[in-house]
Amino acid sequence: MFDIDLKRDGEENLYTQIYEAIRAEILADKYTPDTKMPSIRRLASRLSVNAETVVKAYDLLAAENLIYKKEGSGSYIAPAAALKSNGDDQRLRILSSKNFSAPTKVIDFSGAESEKEFLEEYSWDLIFDRFYSNLQGNVFAECHPDNAYFKLLQDQYSDLNKKKLFYSSQMELKEIFNSVITNEAELLFTSGNNISGFNTLFDSEGEIFSNSDFQVESNQISSGQDSKSNFHLSPADYDSLMDYLEENTIDYLLVSDESTAAGILDWSLSKLKSLLELAQMLKFKVIILELFGLYSENQKLKELLNSKFGDQIILIQALTERIFPGLKTGLIFLDESDFSNEKSGKKIINNYSLNKMLTENKFSAGDNLVYNLIDYYFKNDYLSKRVKFLKQRLKNKKLLLIENVKEHFQGVQAVENNSLFYLKLVLNQPINQHDFKVFAEKNSILLPDYSNFAAAAESSELIISPVTLTQFSIKQGVMSLAKVYWQFIS
Repeated sequence: MFDIDLKRDGEENLYTQIYEAIRAEILADKYTPDTKMPSIRRLASRLSVNAETVVKAYDLLAAENLIYKKEGSGSYIAPAAALKSNGDDQRLRILSSKNFSAPTKVIDFSGAESEKEFLEEYSWDLIFDRFYSNLQGNVFAECHPDNAYFKLLQDQYSDLNKKKLFYSSQMELKEIFNSVITNEAELLFTSGNNISGFNTLFDSEGEIFSNSDFQVESNQISSGQDSKSNFHLSPADYDSLMDYLEENTIDYLLVSDESTAAGILDWSLSKLKSLLELAQMLKFKVIILELFGLYSENQKLKELLNSKFGDQIILIQALTERIFPGLKTGLIFLDESDFSNEKSGKKIINNYSLNKMLTENKFSAGDNLVYNLIDYYFKNDYLSKRVKFLKQRLKNKKLLLIENVKEHFQGVQAVENNSLFYLKLVLNQPINQHDFKVFAEKNSILLPDYSNFAAAAESSELIISPVTLTQFSIKQGVMSLAKVYWQFIS
């Protein structure tokens, strides 16, 4: 059992090699669920390694739910270690037939905004061990000119005739953003859009749509008396949005590439160009928040930026936010004319110009640590592996979540969408979103922050996420959520 060929003079730790070899075999479905693993002592003896090395490898496999441990009995291949969309998949049938307990009292449907590590593979702490063993004290040294992350930043739309600004924290992004948006600006969002990235950019409290004070009336959102801007909400379909724009005056249309509905970026290229042509005519800008820039290149967006309407777009690429929870770095592409004040605009460009930052190399020791680690990630191909695993794992979790909603949540429909992290449920009646969120939390169920999505306060649509759930707690989570929902509406 297990064909493991160790490279003792290689760069990777022995326990990592053991983990990766066993993992590959399990995911290739070479073993049926509940097959007993070789004992730690036996495998260590066969491979001529220390028993602690095998323990570390088994711990990594257990953390990923590929194996499970029985006290006093050993380790076993776990059910559903490799989920597939195929309905005949043996692992999926076994998982669906067993009653699993949630790992904690609180069942977490909150999703990516929780900033938790939602993927064990190639996580920061695992990679850092290898990274630090290679570089040690040099991790704090200045970034080299061939840093792979900075090379990627320089290559991003390198031929675009726009200012390219780099931010390394949410506060820096906020400073840049606030120099663009004027007071009393008219801002339009579209329903279903993930607006989590915009939430901290408008006020010191970090929320523009607070559930306690926003209401939807005639497609308008009021976000409180102290708001410096006016927020409006429109459906995201082409006809409704174009009709709204022709009848109302706005300064900015804010769009993200993650939506629980058919978003603006899902439109055809011709319709998107019609929108930008209207923006040029009516003199408003389209601010696009791209959360998935490191997942794949958005060819549609690239063509729009290089078109004659590209001046109407302000692009924010939140490059690391959906890959490494808690790390917020990225780029902003804009023109000098985008700034509300020429003087402050020049100051912002001077402070955040990517080319100037790289030339002067005035990063702190902490910055150097992060950027050298990302460089190591890129050069060892961990990023592509991480993205591949993340996409597949989230796809599998959503498939399992949809199946369990069908089975245990009668009268409720799970709607598939383009969002990797979120799923929309259509309930059999409208509910007060804020009140239900509070009720669910009192019953140990955490739901996403509804201010992360532009949505009505009273709605029959419920947004949930399987991200922070394990494969073994999804079924338990759906059953508990259904129970709480029926209690709430009764």
